[in-house]
Amino acid sequence: MVKAPVKVLVRVRPTANFASKNLKIDEETGFINVNIPKNEAQGHVNHQQENWSFKFDKVLMNTPQEVVYEYVAKDVIMSAFEGYSGTIFCYGQTGAGKTFTMSGSSLDYKYRGIMPRVISHLFTEIQSRYETSITFRVSYLEIYNETLYDLLSPDLSSNISINEDGKGNIVFKGLTQKICGNEEEALSYLFEGETNRTIAQHRMNSASSRSHSVFTIYMEMRSRVESTEKVIYSKINLVDLAGSERTKKTGSEGQTLVEANFINKSLSFLEQVGV
Repeated sequence: MVKAPVKVLVRVRPTANFASKNLKIDEETGFINVNIPKNEAQGHVNHQQENWSFKFDKVLMNTPQEVVYEYVAKDVIMSAFEGYSGTIFCYGQTGAGKTFTMSGSSLDYKYRGIMPRVISHLFTEIQSRYETSITFRVSYLEIYNETLYDLLSPDLSSNISINEDGKGNIVFKGLTQKICGNEEEALSYLFEGETNRTIAQHRMNSASSRSHSVFTIYMEMRSRVESTEKVIYSKINLVDLAGSERTKKTGSEGQTLVEANFINKSLSFLEQVGV
């Protein structure tokens, strides 16, 4: 079976008032059908579209964190050991649950998100590969108002530039990379970076992430038994995007409005990225 290079999954946040008249979701087929009735005030001649249909790789409704991880991250993690880099990111409206999906709850271990689960899964796999020497590094980058910040540097350095190396790879010059010898060290760097993220409040989400964050795991793999200099490199980008929003609806003003404009601008550029 050939694996698709890009998969799009939808996680539906539980709600007490589900729009059942407007949304029809089929978890088995991955289809979401949307119905928005015509505005009768526009008269009898009205060519406004009423129905849309969207197909996704998977739709997850009322799905626990561990099941989300199985569908979203497991294949990406296993492919990294074969030298394939991967990226997992959440996109959606402010308050949709992106940070909960990526980071999870800090109050209950069973609600931990994709990022801590990835770290745990990787080190479990590393410990089982006795014949391979694996160097594990992490970095944590924040993009706030189009400025790059190093969430793992003591002073949250912003002296970071984007460059291309001799092999055509994009690198972040000045971004700290921390070597991790075990799961506990990697998790401590993850939590350190999360505490440094920029948080603000507005009407739709009292703990809204006002920045994009990229937690990157780098792996270098060498054989312990073969007399070869071959090294396999791979990296995993775990991205928590700031929420898209309509500033009139959120009531954003002042600095929060400035942040929202930068967020929406960067997300619009993301839509233009081709596969």
